[in-house]
Amino acid sequence: TFFCSVDDLQKMARFKNRNYGLREESPSEMMEEEDPQTVEEDDNEEEAENSDGSEDSGGNTSHPLGDGSDSESSDEIEAMQPLQMYFPPSEYKKKIKISTRCYIAGALETLLSDLNPPLTKRERSWFETHPQFKHILHMLRDKNHKLQGMWMLLLRTACTEKEKEAWFVVNGVPIRYSIKEHALISGLDCHNYPVEFAGSGSQMGKMDFVDKYFKKGSKIRYQDVKAKLLEMGAARDRLNMAVLFFLSSIIKGLVKTGKEAPSVDPFLLRAVNDLELCRTFPWGRLSFDHTLEQIAHTMNHFGGFVKENVKNPVLWPISGFCIPLELLAFEAIAPLRMKFRVPVPGADEGCPRMCRSKFTSSEMKGFPFEQINAELGTTKVCLIVG
Repeated sequence: TFFCSVDDLQKMARFKNRNYGLREESPSEMMEEEDPQTVEEDDNEEEAENSDGSEDSGGNTSHPLGDGSDSESSDEIEAMQPLQMYFPPSEYKKKIKISTRCYIAGALETLLSDLNPPLTKRERSWFETHPQFKHILHMLRDKNHKLQGMWMLLLRTACTEKEKEAWFVVNGVPIRYSIKEHALISGLDCHNYPVEFAGSGSQMGKMDFVDKYFKKGSKIRYQDVKAKLLEMGAARDRLNMAVLFFLSSIIKGLVKTGKEAPSVDPFLLRAVNDLELCRTFPWGRLSFDHTLEQIAHTMNHFGGFVKENVKNPVLWPISGFCIPLELLAFEAIAPLRMKFRVPVPGADEGCPRMCRSKFTSSEMKGFPFEQINAELGTTKVCLIVG
């Protein structure tokens, strides 16, 4: 672990130039999915709960997120040199309404409270003892994500040659988002994929389970999975359906919802045929790769310019398990951490960071973007995790 000061960044003079042009390509592969335009808000309760409610001090150092070696430090300093920035500084205070398709509170309420009959001891134990998912159950269940810190970082995304990590530059200082940060914050397994997962994972799992409960070859949407789970009763296979609902609600949700929503990710449909696979698969790696795709997709969509509309602001959805990216700014930037995060009393020290702290209480659904920028101030020292 090491800290970067402004002196460390003198060779990164490109950051100081406000007259640069924007690079046309993004540093990682773009999603093939069509860019959503201005998204109209609907009456979907889960979407409303996961939209940041707000429409809308310097010189501190951050505490370490992890441990690293000196040899890693020199490599990372070299890796910090960006080609240029996606957005010019003139865009940094522009706000939009940003939402997520990570329905943690709603999904757990359905699983733990709404099923009739309730989950059996065996079914509930599967989630509570899962080496990865148990941490999601430990989190404070807040129906409202706090996403303006993530938007602040996205506006400061740097173009780099690194395809397996993202870099954000805040007040001239870079903050890295890599598989290490994702693992430290989430506690999910971030090891490499099994050999059989090569490509889209088509060699893993089978469609036997979903073919039993859904018409073969049909489009199986997230809402179809939820409806089937609620009507199953005490069926022998209900745990498999509950796991499919959990994965499609939290780990890899999709941007589009409603009647035009696409099918649940094909790998999830196959994986739930084997509950042991669902227990041992590196869901952290999958969710991290999906988040990188979402970052690249966002950069490609906006093209370096944010069109503000005060009366009818753009709603930009981020799909998948975005908790690590949502919390990154509050973990890496001391003024934000001290203002907006507090420890969870009695939290297990063995739990990841997302379980050991929580957002401060607020009368609003989210923190105003202006407040995030005000607390950010001119902080010049941020954490880089090694």
